[in-house]
Amino acid sequence: MKWIALILVFYTSTISQYRLVYQSQDEGKVTAMLKVLESKTSLTSDELCYKAVFQCMKAEYLYNPYQKLNSFKKGYSTLNNLISKNANNVEYKYHRYMIEKHTPSWLLDNNHMTSDKAFVKANLKTNHPMYSFITKTID
Repeated sequence: MKWIALILVFYTSTISQYRLVYQSQDEGKVTAMLKVLESKTSLTSDELCYKAVFQCMKAEYLYNPYQKLNSFKKGYSTLNNLISKNANNVEYKYHRYMIEKHTPSWLLDNNHMTSDKAFVKANLKTNHPMYSFITKTID
């Protein structure tokens, strides 16, 4: 039954569903959506962003320190590469800000928190689908 639900999610996943899963911060939903994104052969930049974010979040759920580090580094690297190609994307920078905010500083090669937070606050439009959530969580 679980696989049927996963298959249905795979064929019907949209960016709004990724956003809802992110907002839920639910381990089971994050893990399931990450599996869906990992099984896709081609990803949009938004899907790639959420795959990277979910990989970073997955690190929190793992017990093995080596697996935790690998999951985090893989997701964080992907997100940074995506932002380097989409420097004006508010949502991507918001996610990097939140990841860095909740990550020990020794784990980060470069801290973008100050610039990302300022960018998001200056450029977030009220019609953005995550406007309310972002404004509640960014401070």
